[in-house]
Parts: sequence; C-alpha cells; structure tokens
Amino acid sequence: MIRSRYHSEINFMLNSSVLSFSKSRLAVVGCLSAAIVSGSALAQTCEPSERDNVPSQRYVINSDGTVTDRVTALIWQRCAVGQTWTGSSCDEDRKQQVRSWFSWKDANREAERLHDTNRFKDWRLPTAQELRTLVSNKCTDPSINTEMFPGAPSWFFSTISQYSVNDQYAWRVDFKKGVTESHLKSGTSYHIRLVKGDVLATARKRNSTKSATDEELAQWDDGIHDINNPDLLLLQKPKEVTRDLPKDSRGEVDWAAALLTGAIQPRAIREGGADMVVWDQDIIFTETATMPHVRFPHKLHSMWLACENCHDEFFGTSKGQADISMESIYQGRHCGACHGRVAFSPNSCERCHSVLHEGAPTKWW
Repeated sequence: MIRSRYHSEINFMLNSSVLSFSKSRLAVVGCLSAAIVSGSALAQTCEPSERDNVPSQRYVINSDGTVTDRVTALIWQRCAVGQTWTGSSCDEDRKQQVRSWFSWKDANREAERLHDTNRFKDWRLPTAQELRTLVSNKCTDPSINTEMFPGAPSWFFSTISQYSVNDQYAWRVDFKKGVTESHLKSGTSYHIRLVKGDVLATARKRNSTKSATDEELAQWDDGIHDINNPDLLLLQKPKEVTRDLPKDSRGEVDWAAALLTGAIQPRAIREGGADMVVWDQDIIFTETATMPHVRFPHKLHSMWLACENCHDEFFGTSKGQADISMESIYQGRHCGACHGRVAFSPNSCERCHSVLHEGAPTKWW
C-alpha cells in the first residue's frame, strides 16, 4: 500500500512541475529528484551554429565557489541551494535535499535566513531579468553554461519578481528549455540560486500598441543588430549617442579624435582601475600603386582594443602574413572586420591612404 502510494506520487513529480507534498513525503521525493536532476545535466544538448551568449570568458571564476559576470557585474553562486561546492563541482547532498525545493514564499524566507548568516551575507534571490542573463541561447537541458555552473539542474528556478497583473503569480525561469514563465505562488516548489550585487535596472517597457516603422528599423539595419528583435527600440538611437562626438569631413564620427580629446574613455576592464596597454608604433603599407601609402597607427587602435582583439584571427603577428587588399576589406576580412561596420567606412580613403609619395597626387580624393 505504501509502496504503491509513493509510486504514484513519483510519477506525478515526473510529469508535473507542481509539488504539494507533506514534509514526510518530500524527503523521499527530494532524494529521487537529486538523481533525476543530476542525470539531466549530463544530457545537455547544444547547437554548434548558435551564437554563445554566455561563454566561459564572460565570467571570472572566484575561489569561493562563485563567479562574477563581467557583463552585469553580478556575482553568482555556482551551486543551487541544496547543492554543495566541492572545489570543482556541485554535489547533491541527499541528506539536505528537503532544502533544495522551495515554494515562492519559502524561497524568500530561505534567502532572508541565509542573508543573516556569515557565509551568505548580502546574498539574495535574483530578479527575473537577472536570472535570465544566465540562460544559454545555445544549449538546452540544462540551458546554462555547465562549465561555470556544474551540475546545474534542468528545472524551474524561482525569482523574486512578481507578476504585475496578478500578485498571486511570480516569474520563474525554466532551465531545461530556457524560457521565462509566470506561475502561481502557492502549491509550487522550485530551486533557487543566489546572487549578489546591485539589482539590475528594469528594462524600459516598449509600448506594445506601437509597431516599429520601416523608418525606425532602417537606422538599425547595419548588419550588426537584429531588426527582428522586439526589444531593439529600447536601445538608444545611434545618432543620439554619437551626436556630440567629433565628426570627420564626411560627417561621420571621428573616433580617433574622440579618443585623443577624451570624448570617449575606454576601460581596460568593466570595473575600471586597470591601465590600457598602448603600443605606439605605426606600420606603413607601401604596395598601393599610385595611391598614397597606408599608415596603420597601432596607438589609436590599442587605446581601446587589446592585442588579442585582432591577433591572430584577423592579422598574423609576423610581417607579410596578411594579404590585405581592398577586395578582402570589402569582403569583411582584415580591416573590414570593423571598418564599414563599427568603424568608419573603407570608402573614406583619405583616412588610411595618408602618406604621400612620389607619383601620388596631393589632392586625390
């Protein structure tokens, strides 16, 4: 009789995200959930052609079982509550599995309880917006970077965010499929992952009654932005951002002048406090026929780019390795990886062909 009763409850757990067991039953189900969750992490599926929005390089690994997100500056526990950091992975402690699932109210209470302990001082539940920053666009089951978050379960995780239309609901993130959904606060229990840092500002809500016009989208159709992204118009308009920056003779932003005048001040790291490594050495390309020779200023580029941004993916570090031509640039290779996209157009010939030589006209543009 008892065996049959537990069997039916376990099946219920496997086919539903709603858990409403008594404490005595939850202890049994919790132990079984550990095996199920751990097993799901091994079944992760990734699509090689998809862009990786949460690569390992995005995070700084700390020595205390946490990682710092370079993009958001948030610090995350690598293990979910109920897991134990071993120094290299997150292990399920079956004796404590009853503490790995929480209703929305209990999740908030648990976060507050942990906040008052020395180990988890200043840690809190994440908002829905914050937790979504961990979701991988590339992988599912679980939809998270498992190198940074080993043993991450493919289940729902709670957030502190309530549903604005109905306060009986709150937002959760499904780390099996990578989707965010609202759920009824009562009668459901999910995992929790703690975060530390300033709360991310909530994105401005786009007026759902207003559709983007072709003219509005045209300014973003630059080969970089996804004009089908519904949140695109939440960004500042390029003309607004660059309005006060110095311009060249064509009316385009003169990024070199912006750097030299201090109008823009790039950081070596997001948090600041580190020096940019600037290399002041020009390279002159002389194989330009009757056109003026090309001067490549390392200084201007290294004032806001690290060496590895260009070497060795776009340019070899040894002389003569890169067969640079206007054809390769227009194809988006070599200098064309940036110029014509996020830097001035390669059609601004005088910006690069600036070294006159015998046979080159003084006014050639």
